Amino acid sequence: MKRLTIDAIKDLPNVPTKVYDIKEWNVSIELQGISKAKQIELGRIIDGEDTDAFDYQKELLKACIVDPVLTDEDIQELYNKDSKIIDNIFLEINTLNGIGGSATADQFQD
Repeated sequence: MKRLTIDAIKDLPNVPTKVYDIKEWNVSIELQGISKAKQIELGRIIDGEDTDAFDYQKELLKACIVDPVLTDEDIQELYNKDSKIIDNIFLEINTLNGIGGSATADQFQD
């Protein structure tokens, strides 16, 4: 194995992508993993005084669903759909990013 050089960093592979089939709706979406920079940005949302878990989830969806590109309004409309399907999308995002477990709406109740 060769040693990593500064010049080689820009040529390294970026985050993984995959097509996720939502069988219940007979559609697919393209997902992408998050970079370390995006992970830090998302972490700051969680720690923010004026943000909450929903803000984090919205930004995670916008970062990880790359086709179609989602707006805040699109995400709100998506949240009006079956929670199990939305939770499965988050599970797939977690799997793509190498994060175990899942988060459901019940975990974010006060």
